[in-house]
Amino acid sequence: MDKKYTPALIGAALIIFGIVMFFKSIHVDLGFFRIWGGVSTGGILIVLLLLDVIIYVATEHKVAKLMFPILIGLLVLVLILGTHFRFHGSLLDLLLMLIPTAVGAGLLVRTFLTKG
Repeated sequence: MDKKYTPALIGAALIIFGIVMFFKSIHVDLGFFRIWGGVSTGGILIVLLLLDVIIYVATEHKVAKLMFPILIGLLVLVLILGTHFRFHGSLLDLLLMLIPTAVGAGLLVRTFLTKG
């Protein structure tokens, strides 16, 4: 193996290690975004989506065909807005995850920017 690619492999390994350790410390809660006094907007959108599909199948109306991608997009947006990320760990844990990732990225950039 060529010695000029050794820092790139070490950098990639450090990046993968840092990212895996970071993802192990993150807890993700998926839920629907709530507004209007705690009413779930996702539940309302699912009902509207089901009604839209029923109307389109029954009548093949153009408005129902137009509303389907809009409702799907709104449902995805509501799911993204309802997602909560929580980090479990101390500042030292965070530094032990981010420093190898930064060093690995630096090694990769240095390897690809050097000529030779």
